[in-house]
Amino acid sequence: MNLRIVLVEPEYEQNIGYCARVMKNFGFSNLWIVNPKVKIGEDAIKYSKHAVDILRNAKLTKSLDHATKGCELIVGTTAIKGTGRTILRNAIAPHELKLPKNSAILFGREGTGLTPKELELCDIVVRIPANESYPTLNISHALAVILYELCKKNAEQDLLHESIGANEKHIIQKLFDLIVDSSKGIRSPSTVKLAFRRIIARGIKSPIEGRALLQILKNVVYNSYRKRQTEK
Repeated sequence: MNLRIVLVEPEYEQNIGYCARVMKNFGFSNLWIVNPKVKIGEDAIKYSKHAVDILRNAKLTKSLDHATKGCELIVGTTAIKGTGRTILRNAIAPHELKLPKNSAILFGREGTGLTPKELELCDIVVRIPANESYPTLNISHALAVILYELCKKNAEQDLLHESIGANEKHIIQKLFDLIVDSSKGIRSPSTVKLAFRRIIARGIKSPIEGRALLQILKNVVYNSYRKRQTEK
């Protein structure tokens, strides 16, 4: 599984080292670091213990787009509980994660986490259910919880959740976006599109379900087009 662990603007060498160590513990090695606020030096190496190879092979970039390019699914993390209509932070628990082979999980800044703009790039958001009075975990601890859940699923032969391909998901989303754009009376089209993208990212249970959804969306778009042509 080519899972990318992406640290966004980490602020402390110690945490970068600990994250590398946790990745080594669970058998992951693809570390990306976006615009780190510290030099990755002796402290990071010290706290990585036997995961120095992960640090040395980490890919540094100034762009989150570059760090997630080519990924089928982008997962964001948040400590803030989404409520009501706050689609941006409506999150699932780590044990609910079902990842395709080429995915990325983003971990935000120690002080502020991921920004709303960064969360908008994510297909799905994960939140660890912690004590409500102090829900924010250290990023290395949060990483350990999430990787543990993924490895547990792998042991249960349930890590890979292949239902439909990335291309089919892309077409489904584009068709849905066309329907939203051509519909009248929708107050917040961007929110509706984001909500649907999150639904799709949670997983379609079988290829049959995926093809059925694709077919009905195609029919809706086609019939809408024919109706407009007739009215001209």
